[in-house]
Amino acid sequence: MECGQNQQPFPRALPPYSTNCTKQVRDPTPAETLNKALQAAREWERAQLNTVTPQPPSSNQIPDLEPSLVSSPELIICNTDGACDSRSLQAGMGWVFLDASSTEINRGACSRPFVASASMAEALAIREALFHAIAQGFTSIWLRSDAQALIKAISMKRGPTELHGVLSDIDSLASSFLRCRFSFLPRSQNGLADSIAKAHLLLNSGSRLN
Repeated sequence: MECGQNQQPFPRALPPYSTNCTKQVRDPTPAETLNKALQAAREWERAQLNTVTPQPPSSNQIPDLEPSLVSSPELIICNTDGACDSRSLQAGMGWVFLDASSTEINRGACSRPFVASASMAEALAIREALFHAIAQGFTSIWLRSDAQALIKAISMKRGPTELHGVLSDIDSLASSFLRCRFSFLPRSQNGLADSIAKAHLLLNSGSRLN
């Protein structure tokens, strides 16, 4: 997906609907709100995975970009990943910047508390990687993630309510580049970003991950 300056942002959420009804409704507790968000995110993940067409593993070449972009010395490939601990609600995010010959030129990582799902961790990783890329002055970027359902949501500009804010940020950040594309990367080819994300999660939460 190439992102230009004329992209329409994700639609903003409508304000809460109010009525004159005098019936009092108990506000949900934080635990109930979190459980509802977790359940909604998991249901969305399952629904997306059931509709995504499996893609064959890609080679070390770059087959799904136009030749002019592949040959561009400005092209930056960015592999991202996110890891989440459901017990501590901590998340670690990692990303790696590569040039067109797949040579590493930079990397980054961060952590966030109160992350309710793996999809949110993956989305935050993409957002933080785009922030880092802009700070580095990159102008053409090909961002890849092993979160296939999330890549589909970004491409279609449609995702669950829980990810609305982050997806809107990603869409806005993508318009800052002259060229920006998002695509799926098989997990087997995303080992470095995965290791960085899990290491940062361990560093900040003390969790033990598989």
